[in-house]
Amino acid sequence: MFIFNHSIWNVLRSQVDRLAHAVVIQGPAGVGKLALAEQLATRLLCETPTTEGDACSRCDGCRLVASGNHPDLRRIEPEAVAAQRSDAEDAAPGVEGGARGVRGAKPSLEIKIDQVRELSDFLYLGSHRGGRRVALVHPAEAMNVHAANALLKGLEEPPPGAMFILVSHQPARLLPTIRSRCVIVAVPRPEERAALAWLEGQGESRDAARWLAFMLAALLAVAWIGDSRR
Repeated sequence: MFIFNHSIWNVLRSQVDRLAHAVVIQGPAGVGKLALAEQLATRLLCETPTTEGDACSRCDGCRLVASGNHPDLRRIEPEAVAAQRSDAEDAAPGVEGGARGVRGAKPSLEIKIDQVRELSDFLYLGSHRGGRRVALVHPAEAMNVHAANALLKGLEEPPPGAMFILVSHQPARLLPTIRSRCVIVAVPRPEERAALAWLEGQGESRDAARWLAFMLAALLAVAWIGDSRR
């Protein structure tokens, strides 16, 4: 996966204290949107940000986010995505959304209404650490129609201090009313020069061009599969 475009992060961090209550981070699969969303969530919950506007990585807030235990952060995602992430993290305890569904049942690919309804208690109660409460929804287009309408109510009447971060690979599948209530942050595919530089930074300097061609082909395949399921 490519690292997100740092120029986008520079704009976001310069406006982090003036951001609206909801953003949609959108773009093709594999361009680093979730990494950007996670960095934004960490910055919003950081208790001693740097003078440059980044999360400090040292305060209790940053450490709690890194461990998956921050009481003011909720991740809303399909059971299948949560299970895959939990496997990748070696089933780290305390990560919201790590359920694998009913025993013996196939994990759901949808975000369901009950998951969104559970946000009400979280968002409308006071912050545990005196700062913001952040809900990260990924991928946002996985919400079924009932879940999407439930989230819309929260976007229309957001409680003070609440922040919604939606990550979407296929923003056209989101309700227009949801998109209209969010700031849109578009993350494009990186330019070839930037992508090659990133690959070289990962120790792939000898075969960077070959890896780039492979990864771009994979991104196109993911996009095609997603479109075929619509």
